Amino acid sequence: MPVRTIEAKTGLTKGMFPEPFLISLYRAQAPYRGCAHGCRYCDGRAEKYYVDGDFETDICVRGNLPELVASDVALGTAAREYGAVCIGSGVTDVYQPIERELRLTRRTIEALIPARLPIIILTKNDLILRDFDLLAQFPKALVIFTVTAIDPAVARILEPRASPPEARLAAVRKAKEAGFFSGILAMPLCPGISDTEANTEDLFASGVADFIYPGGLTLRPGRQKDLFLSLVEENFPELAPLYADVYRENRQSGMPLASYTAPKGKKWNSRLKVLRIPQMIPHRVYRELLSPPDSLFVLLSHMQSLYANKSVDTRPLKEATGRYGSWLKENRSALRRKRIPLLASDPFPITRVLTEKLDALCRREGGFESVCGNARLSALVSSLIKDGTVFDYPTLTAGGRTDS
Repeated sequence: MPVRTIEAKTGLTKGMFPEPFLISLYRAQAPYRGCAHGCRYCDGRAEKYYVDGDFETDICVRGNLPELVASDVALGTAAREYGAVCIGSGVTDVYQPIERELRLTRRTIEALIPARLPIIILTKNDLILRDFDLLAQFPKALVIFTVTAIDPAVARILEPRASPPEARLAAVRKAKEAGFFSGILAMPLCPGISDTEANTEDLFASGVADFIYPGGLTLRPGRQKDLFLSLVEENFPELAPLYADVYRENRQSGMPLASYTAPKGKKWNSRLKVLRIPQMIPHRVYRELLSPPDSLFVLLSHMQSLYANKSVDTRPLKEATGRYGSWLKENRSALRRKRIPLLASDPFPITRVLTEKLDALCRREGGFESVCGNARLSALVSSLIKDGTVFDYPTLTAGGRTDS
């Protein structure tokens, strides 16, 4: 397969807040642009992402990325603040077939080891097993596998060059055996193809992951939608009327009709609750991958979705999250402007000071309420911070399971 070399402009970047979806504070750029897995549903094909040429054959390689990441680590980009680093993005797989030969992802992981940060990797290729020796050198590791269809015949149609679903599920088990956190990204679940009760039940009942994150299919107008509808016509012609109806609004976001997705989402969430499986990365996992102030920000963000799924008015929670976000930004920005010395005994001083500030706030009468403006939420947060308890997603209670 022909490849073209492009130059990475940035290696490692740091956010003001952790990204709530994959709960990372840092991001290392993907070594590749485009993806040879050839997943027919991938919205990386959409015009929005400005990928030149054919998305699955014209692969671009950022050959200088490992050296750039190593330089950023050496210069202190990852110093002073503890938080997970995620490699890559949702639109190109860092373990696509060319990685077997070029090993750019492996070299990027090696470059991150001296930073002493947790690592998060999302893939649908069991080639990641090759690099478990490196992942074991990080303080914590979270390995997430995308699994959308249990039936290998269906998976070959949707994801022609990704590892078979049984290989991915086996890799999830091996990640757990290796001492890593592991999860399943069950998205996109495609209407009539992989969002069926038979497929989701088999997937949810696999019992191998710390969490299962289900989600539906978006079809952005243009290349992505045209290609996927061609796949439906060729392989599932009986479903063509369903797709014509569900995606008839042709939204730029690619979202289908809410009247179709809402009942599906409720059913998935209900089933996962019965199985006691968190439907997103749970608190007991990411509190090991982020600092207490950042894990609290993610928790408040997740709670908005968790309670919205129960038809609870989340506007007060959204307001409280915004107020806490302002507090976190103000204090983090002030600390980042200071030149706090780095010591071998104190490698993440900004994290230490922020954590001390939050702890003091939660131990003071009405302290956190003065930030968030919500007495009930303040009591919960104070309990979580002071007592080190876990918020259990299936039951929506504090002091839930702490086993990992």
